[in-house]
Amino acid sequence: MAVWAGGLAAAAVLAFAARRRAVAVLPLTAAIAAATLLVQTGDGLWHTGPVARRQVCDTSTTPQICVNARYEALLPQVRKALSGLTGRLEGVRNLPVRFEDRPGRPARDEVELPMLTPIGRSVVRGRLTDPRQYAWEAGMALYGRAECDRTDPRVQRIDDAVENYLAPSALEKDFDEMYAKGSEADRAELREQLKARARLRGMGEQERRAWLSEYFATADECTPDGVPTL
Repeated sequence: MAVWAGGLAAAAVLAFAARRRAVAVLPLTAAIAAATLLVQTGDGLWHTGPVARRQVCDTSTTPQICVNARYEALLPQVRKALSGLTGRLEGVRNLPVRFEDRPGRPARDEVELPMLTPIGRSVVRGRLTDPRQYAWEAGMALYGRAECDRTDPRVQRIDDAVENYLAPSALEKDFDEMYAKGSEADRAELREQLKARARLRGMGEQERRAWLSEYFATADECTPDGVPTL
């Protein structure tokens, strides 16, 4: 589109010059022809390289982990960073099939892997800069309710408990301390959050696996309807 816009701009400038100099007719014609070609071609002129769409996957985890083929060497690091998350999800149902890493929106049974690019943010000199943060971002892709305009406080409390169990944020302790020093309402909410976290962690493995399976079946719900309680 930038080239197309540039072609039209060049055509306008040359058209002005052409009124004064006959020698501008030839470059004017060339610019208009180039702009016309781009308009007619549209998005079909631009193609994503086949390598950018090819993925390399580890199918031994739940969900599976796929990285773009350009970053195949990072797959072992990504798998290790997500090992705590995927290990706790083993045997849980209603999850996406895989984390994917390619252009465009993920398929219905997929979820986006946290960004490996631009190099220099998540990855520096071939190493993940913050594996814990990376795991938290992956978890948020699974149980974050990004499409909700507003989430019921009871659902937020349950999401917090799942986050705490699967892949807590490095800032969780800081937020807890902030709530503990806040208003009475803040302190009351923190107490409820801590109780929910304790109940989920205190379940037996089979019970927790069944609960998480029910939870992930409602992972995109904005209201408490159907979301299992803690």
